[in-house]
Amino acid sequence: MTLSKTFSLAALAGLTLAGCTASRYQISDALMRYGLNENQASCAAEFLRGHLSTGQVGRLSKAARFYDKDGALTFGDLVRVAASIDDPETTLQVGAAALACKIGADVPIPRF
Repeated sequence: MTLSKTFSLAALAGLTLAGCTASRYQISDALMRYGLNENQASCAAEFLRGHLSTGQVGRLSKAARFYDKDGALTFGDLVRVAASIDDPETTLQVGAAALACKIGADVPIPRF
């Protein structure tokens, strides 16, 4: 295979994968809709960008919409929502974002 074909295939693969991940703005907007302030949402979105697919963000948003709580969601609530969609990767990434952004004070710690 020629070098130009190799680069072309690599570029196509990169574009395909880039289309599957959610943008920082999609994530930030979704987080603010469910109660995080702008700074929290921005930090978490920056962390989650590239780690969650658009499908994962969509499932998380849909589950958050139906989460039974009066008032805005906390990040702990968002971790519970992520756990409810039965996608361990989403739960892990949302929890990691809470810790990375120093907003994990209300994140539930499981008992073993």
